[in-house]
Amino acid sequence: MSEASELPKYLTPLPDFVQLSSRIWRILGLNPGLFTLQGTNCYLVGSGDRLILIDCGEGGIPEYIPLLQQSLQKISSNAYISDLLITHCHTDHWGGVKDVLGMDNCINVHKFPTVPTAFDGGRFEKIFPSDVKLLPLHDGQLIKIDESTTLRAIHAPGHSSDDCSFWLEEEQALFAGDCVLGYGTTSFDDVSTYINSLEQLKALDPKVLYPGHGPVVEDAIGKIQEYIDLRVQRENEILQVILSDPSTPWTAYKVTESLWKDKRPAQDIRDIHLRGIALHLKKLGEDGKLRKLDSVDSTLEERVVLNPWSKPEVIKSVWIYTGESNSKL
Repeated sequence: MSEASELPKYLTPLPDFVQLSSRIWRILGLNPGLFTLQGTNCYLVGSGDRLILIDCGEGGIPEYIPLLQQSLQKISSNAYISDLLITHCHTDHWGGVKDVLGMDNCINVHKFPTVPTAFDGGRFEKIFPSDVKLLPLHDGQLIKIDESTTLRAIHAPGHSSDDCSFWLEEEQALFAGDCVLGYGTTSFDDVSTYINSLEQLKALDPKVLYPGHGPVVEDAIGKIQEYIDLRVQRENEILQVILSDPSTPWTAYKVTESLWKDKRPAQDIRDIHLRGIALHLKKLGEDGKLRKLDSVDSTLEERVVLNPWSKPEVIKSVWIYTGESNSKL
């Protein structure tokens, strides 16, 4: 196992395979890391021999398919996967699709359509195997696995434009993909869209939440509210920084540096940290509290390595405080 794929020391190991309820089993994707935590959570769902697999790991890990096959045998000698549901376009959730289809090429693969104009969606369109047929999911679609197991697809964008959660009606359980994790926070593409999705998932009143990474969340409502509160708190923190000198132009780097003052050295600032702050600044602009200037942070790349995923055009934006607001937060 490479250093990059080791389990971070602050995380508690999870079993490779475990039964979580009478209808749910979790198989780890065997890809632990800084962003994947203990690994991608892949779930087998059903109360009979026919099972649906939610997500299939990142692929290229030799031990994953034997683990999946052994897990099926532990569930039932006749257990099989009829369908694969992909929560969203990030590779660690679908990269194993060819490996899974190698077990049985009759498995149907489903996913909510991407937005090709979005960076993640455009990349997905380029790298997803062209010989794998994708059946499009739609918001509210019911997936009847057996007489006592029904999943409902819920389009919950924000982490990505195509993010889809799955509601297990019989257990009031939510498979949340990367919209909510079992540990820490997650990235997002748009703050307002993301908060709206969190509110939508909260309104379901789930009893338990099964995340795309990390342990099961028993206090589902509490965790979702924690995520909502964190976004509100971060916006307020950013505004306080800006109000400390409201007449000066602000950038994501300058705000982050001020927020981290006395906490972390500036050299620790990375594009992933700037991305979230920049998207909050963009939302404040949409709310009328900030106005985007024509200039850009031209020296940023001398201080931070920017990747296309990090939305460099947003991170480089320069903003000025206006004092106006139509925010609903």
